[in-house]
Amino acid sequence: MLTQFWGNYALSHWYKYKLDFQKTIIYANKLHEVAKKINNSGLILSALMNKGNFYYDYGKYRESMESYLEAIQFAKELKDLRRQLGISHNIALLKIEVDDNKGAAELLEETLKILEQQKSKRFNGLEVSIYIALTKSYMRLENYVKAEYYGNKGITFSNQYGDEDAKAYLYNYLGEINLVQQKYQKAILFLDEAINYANKVKTASTQLPFINLNIAKVYYYQKEYHKSITILEKIAIAQQQKNTNFFGLEDMYKYLGKSYKALGDTEKSLFYFEKTNEVYTQNDKKQSEIGIEIIKEFDSQSLKEELSKAEQKTQNTRVILYASIFLAILIICGVIFFYKKREKENQQRFIALLQSLDEEKEKAKAVAEEIQKKTEKKEALIEIKEKEVSKEIVKENPIKEVEIIDETKARLLKKLERFEAKELYLSKNSSLNDVAKKLKTNTSYLSKLVNAHKGKSFTAYITDLRVNYAIRRLKEDKKFRSYTIDSIAREIGFNRSESFSKAFKNRTGLYPSYYIKRLGIQGVE
Repeated sequence: MLTQFWGNYALSHWYKYKLDFQKTIIYANKLHEVAKKINNSGLILSALMNKGNFYYDYGKYRESMESYLEAIQFAKELKDLRRQLGISHNIALLKIEVDDNKGAAELLEETLKILEQQKSKRFNGLEVSIYIALTKSYMRLENYVKAEYYGNKGITFSNQYGDEDAKAYLYNYLGEINLVQQKYQKAILFLDEAINYANKVKTASTQLPFINLNIAKVYYYQKEYHKSITILEKIAIAQQQKNTNFFGLEDMYKYLGKSYKALGDTEKSLFYFEKTNEVYTQNDKKQSEIGIEIIKEFDSQSLKEELSKAEQKTQNTRVILYASIFLAILIICGVIFFYKKREKENQQRFIALLQSLDEEKEKAKAVAEEIQKKTEKKEALIEIKEKEVSKEIVKENPIKEVEIIDETKARLLKKLERFEAKELYLSKNSSLNDVAKKLKTNTSYLSKLVNAHKGKSFTAYITDLRVNYAIRRLKEDKKFRSYTIDSIAREIGFNRSESFSKAFKNRTGLYPSYYIKRLGIQGVE
């Protein structure tokens, strides 16, 4: 049975190296099953941690968290401090992925303090991993001083410990830190170092797409768009061939779209901006899979299980107990602070949204008056011109192609205005193809026109119209506010309430349920 265990262990890691997610998980599950048959807690713990790591690497955050929560039970039973702290580090990584970077940094720094007290070489691998995670979390918090501090500390520690794999991550993050600070030459130096280590160390090769993505960004900001596109398209092809979940896809497609836009290639620019929206929706769904409930579940489990150790008499046990309680309190306080801060921000967003509605109303009135004046003036000019033309005898009157195009564009823009005024976008049949048929044009021309004159893709255009309608009507129609979110969503053309809620949140920073609640509290009739 042990041979089966280690065989499945080797195969799961082999397929992880090959970036074959499905086979990786198949052998990771087999590894877990064999460990349970052997009934060895240490092997079960190892199998669960492997599953948690694999799921994390491929963006399956809920499954990753569940594996870690199960693993921590065995780590506590075995009194394995190294693995307990390792799981704590991994949960911090999950917190980073759901944008709780402050909570992650606090958890990592407290874990680091416990590690430093141990003064044992067996924690070296974990310590360098914590430096990597701290660099990433402070970079996300835009605290570049601390991010660079931990990045450089990690490099120094890696040199002492001989961890070449870690340097690929650390140099990449140091390159990204300089990139966002517009220090492009320095960024390239760090990223070149990262590439060298990623190519040299097999286990670091998974970092190559992320490093190359940062290099492509540098080229973009240096206006070397062709170089940026070459790198980004190579990443795209590689990810499609390997069929992997690369969380940098959103940025990759966004910078492809921006690069092609800078080069004037509207068609490719639109294509990649649409891909960006698709990946954003997928990533947003994955990021929402670990909610406050599962974080609370970890907190309560950690606290209860650590308190059960109070019966133990040794000083070492008491130190671990107090440290664990402190970590749990920190996490709980962090969650409370986060939600209070978010509530305050939501109230500010709500007030700003109401103000913008009033301003929009006044602006629309002014624009309508201005359009009326221009229309009257234009009609007068056309009448004068027609009279002048009727007096002349013209043998040939060729119509320039440019005039035809301008006239076609003007007619279509006028049709779009009527489309918006009649609120036809509320129909479920508002796809690009459906609207093109209604306006008697082709999909390609309509898409390009919307992008050029509305500054967004057609899908985003329809979504924004629907959300803006919902914002206005919810404020003005008390009865509409009594509908369920699902009913509101279907009323304005969305197929699912989830799609509506996400679109509303992206547009306003608030969920529709919160907006409706605040309208009621404010007494808006």
